[in-house]
Amino acid sequence: MRWFRDRKTVLDLGTAVLVAVLVGVGGAWPPAVGWSGVALVTGQVLPLVFRRRFPGWVLAVVTAATLARLLTTQPHNIDYVPVLIALYTVPSARRASVRWGLGGLSAAAIGAAMTVSKGPVDGALLTVAVCVVAWLLGTERQRHAAERAEFATQRTRFRLERLAAERRAQTARQLHDTLARTTTVMLVQAEALLAVGELTGADRARVDAMLAAGRDALSQVRETLRELRDDGESRPGPGVAAVLAELSAAGLVLEEEPALHRIPDRARDLADRIVSEAAINALRHNGPGVRLGIGVEATAESVRLVLRNDRRGQPTEGSGYGLESLRAQLAARGGSLEAGPAANGGWTVVAVIPCPAEPATATR
Repeated sequence: MRWFRDRKTVLDLGTAVLVAVLVGVGGAWPPAVGWSGVALVTGQVLPLVFRRRFPGWVLAVVTAATLARLLTTQPHNIDYVPVLIALYTVPSARRASVRWGLGGLSAAAIGAAMTVSKGPVDGALLTVAVCVVAWLLGTERQRHAAERAEFATQRTRFRLERLAAERRAQTARQLHDTLARTTTVMLVQAEALLAVGELTGADRARVDAMLAAGRDALSQVRETLRELRDDGESRPGPGVAAVLAELSAAGLVLEEEPALHRIPDRARDLADRIVSEAAINALRHNGPGVRLGIGVEATAESVRLVLRNDRRGQPTEGSGYGLESLRAQLAARGGSLEAGPAANGGWTVVAVIPCPAEPATATR
């Protein structure tokens, strides 16, 4: 996952270098344009490295530097290539005013600047048309990325639900193979004792009470088995690492490698489910590019998880069941789970999972 994030940075850096080479091939590279041109070309190219994180700011800076170059030097069509790349990225911005307003203003400004040297057709119309195409391509790419992210979250949620069903099936098999079998053996032995044993009236009453309790317990076990039974074979479900990897491939960005190895085994199951649910919600409600930080604080008595994403998306209809279910389970164990907007923006999930030490085995 760290490699995935670094790969995006490398791609953006490579894009900036490629644009710099194109500008050089086009004859617009210093020292022919002087040191002022060095600053303007740098303002055009360098911000492209950060275009995914700050699409609006990058478009504004690149547009300003490009306008300055077009108005102070002999324009080349290749001079506004950095603006096209920034326009391709700006549809990923969260604010509509940035996507539409800033994108349109940038295209109009570059078209007006090209009119001075190229005329209204080869300058303005051609430039605006190319800028609009770049923006539309970015919009289409963002739509496909959002669809892939939604598909990935739904598929991950389905796999987690399937895992829960398989765990119920495994629990049913274990109950059948252990408790139900043992209870049946106890009942058979008690009935044999009642049939052939030389018992007093009081002893027979005790055995009858034991048989009644055993039959009631066996009946409850069978009822539980009917609720849990599933015909499917148990298959391994995705671990939290696989879930995070799948969501990262769909657009989730982890701020750093989570220290999940600090979580003790006693809290592992709940912790994995909390991390998976928070990560799914972050990508589902905010879309590709959302950044998620996962903090782990483990002590001898509890584990505290702090999961914060940098955007506050709009929950879809019927959302929240997963965290509510986890909150109920934590409350039953003496823990807690809180979710809501962060003070400085974004969304935060804070969970405390009690993990008391296992009692020592008594020795004689």
